[in-house]
Amino acid sequence: MKWILVGLLTALTAAAQTPVETAQTLNTEGNRVAESGNYPEAQRLYMEAIGIWRSLGPAYEAHTAGTLLNLAVAMTDQGQRAVAAKVLEEALALHRHSLGAQHYRTISNLNVLANNYLMMGDPDRAEAIYQETLPIERELYPDDVQTARTLEGLAYGLVRRGRSPEALPLAEEALRIAIRSSGEESLDTALAYSSVAEVYRTTGSGVRALPLYRRARALYLKQLAPDHPRVATLLSQEGLILMQDGKLALAEQSMSQAVKSLRNSCPACLELSVVESNLGLLRVRQKRYREADEAYSAAIELREKFTANAGPELADSLQSLAEVREKEHLFDDAARLSTRAQMIRGYR
Repeated sequence: MKWILVGLLTALTAAAQTPVETAQTLNTEGNRVAESGNYPEAQRLYMEAIGIWRSLGPAYEAHTAGTLLNLAVAMTDQGQRAVAAKVLEEALALHRHSLGAQHYRTISNLNVLANNYLMMGDPDRAEAIYQETLPIERELYPDDVQTARTLEGLAYGLVRRGRSPEALPLAEEALRIAIRSSGEESLDTALAYSSVAEVYRTTGSGVRALPLYRRARALYLKQLAPDHPRVATLLSQEGLILMQDGKLALAEQSMSQAVKSLRNSCPACLELSVVESNLGLLRVRQKRYREADEAYSAAIELREKFTANAGPELADSLQSLAEVREKEHLFDDAARLSTRAQMIRGYR
């Protein structure tokens, strides 16, 4: 995420700043602090800037929206996705009103919001946004990273619907755009590599997915901490491929490290739900059902706590836990969990 710079920033002395200059400085300092990983302090700075922008009235709606978007990104990096979604919705309304539906900042806002919906288990709402933005991006921003992000989101939605072959052209196009727009070594390109890898994994082509995952993780490690959620998630996905290849010891090493990293760095992140579910799959393969129960239970607790809607990811975890409970001869629990999973799928 490239943080939004609001207004024209200049070298300012602390002594004689106007309210506008003070808000600009706070926003810029928030960006710097967020890039260092100190998200609570970044949020404090953004909130102070937002208070100033609001006090300056409607003429500064676009400035308010930009800082709100930065605030929401910092929130998502701390796992506060439900709260961030509300902030993003407010920012989007201000961006549309002040800058218009086709402005670059509005499109950026839409993509962050759609990605948040995806992570919260609401792929239909995310897809509606992506379908709204893609024609605008094709016309106005064809070689921009925002177009790549939309294509990645649409590809993910197809994967979730079991249509991975249709997702591959979108993910590969996103990768080409990301490399052209941001360079081979960028975080945007790392994300695009991981998207292509995920499509290959879900089509059963682990031999093609694994080097792409590793390439993405290597790029992330150049700019992010080793226990960052993106790094940990990729490590866990690599573990899935190793598991499918029968390399259970290596898979356990990758998946256990991913869980440990996220428990330490971001225990409220939905990414932890994903890596816990992956670990549950491995424990079932190892016939270690008690530990599988623990992993799936942890994944379900996280998803129920931090997502607004009961989506397909929750249904999958509930069904997996039901199958584990059967192995543990807890048949009543298994039936209850399976019924709930079917109800969630039936609502969609």
